[in-house]
Parts: sequence; structure tokens; C-alpha cells
Amino acid sequence: IQPKWDINKDCIYGGEALVRWIKQDGSMIFPDQFIPVFERNGFIEKLDLYMLEEVCKRMRALIDDDKTIFPISVNQSRILMHNPDYINQVAKIMKRYRIPNGFIELEVTETVFFDERNLMINTMNQLKSMDLCISMDDFGSGYSSLNMLKDIPFDVIKIDREFFSEVITSEASILILRKIIEMAK
Repeated sequence: IQPKWDINKDCIYGGEALVRWIKQDGSMIFPDQFIPVFERNGFIEKLDLYMLEEVCKRMRALIDDDKTIFPISVNQSRILMHNPDYINQVAKIMKRYRIPNGFIELEVTETVFFDERNLMINTMNQLKSMDLCISMDDFGSGYSSLNMLKDIPFDVIKIDREFFSEVITSEASILILRKIIEMAK
């Protein structure tokens, strides 16, 4: 779990579940090396659901031990979200572990909306009705549409880090970033 830090309050406010493939010799294979393969062979759906279940399982153990929990975000792939049984699978996991509302954040990228946009908006609305938080990851990395900010019920918008490298050197980028934040609010 990678912590999320509140710079105003100077404390942890959540985390993001990150997947790593650790080989027997202890070396690590990073997601950019294996995720594209999993997307091609369909294994990404199992991995995404496994990650969601593991986060919920760990949260439940902490809750049962009277420990403090924080909201955790879990990536969800475009392929999984197009699965007709996706909502049912998520609902079963949430019911099994009885995680309090607002502690699971499902993180998607804008590519989720490239195909069957209305179906995906409906899927997002169903997830919201289950009291799950929805996060858009890497906003601005590709062909982000401002309509996404208007049409899709995101709780969190994570602006792509490449955008910030431009902000340092460009007044226009700073203005655009400010306006994106204003519109998101």
C-alpha cells in the first residue's frame, strides 16, 4: 500500500494498493512490464478482482482488531469494467468483507470511456450507488475530455504527473491546471 499524504494536515489520509510481481530470487517485475501482457491474455480481470479482495480482506482484519483504517484505492481495468458481471462481482466482495462506506475507492483511467461511454457512465453510477468512491487516474495523459468532468461522477481526479513537469516551465499550463481544478470543484 502506497500512502497518500495530506500536505495541509501533515498526515496520512489513505493509500493506494499497488501490484508488484516479486520473483523467487526477490527481484521485482514492475506493472509496466506485465500489465500489458495480462491485458492481452485476459488475466487482468482476475488480477483486478484479486487486488480488490485482498484490500478488503486486510481492511476487515484491521477492523476486527479495532485498528484504524484509511480509504484505499484499487485500480480497475477497462477490460474488467466491460465484463457484464463486473458490478455483481464487486458487490459480492464488498458484502463478504462488510467494508464501511467510503473506504474503497475504485480507480479508473480515461481509456475506460473510449468504448461504450454510456455503458461505462451507467457502471460508474451503479458503483456510486453502492457507496464506492470513484477516482479518475492520469487525467490529462491522453485525450481527456472536459465532458468527463461534467458527465461522470468522479470523487477524485488524479492529474497525470507528466502534466506537472510542463507546469514548471509554462504559464499556459499553470492556467490550464488552475481551470481544471476549478471545474472539478
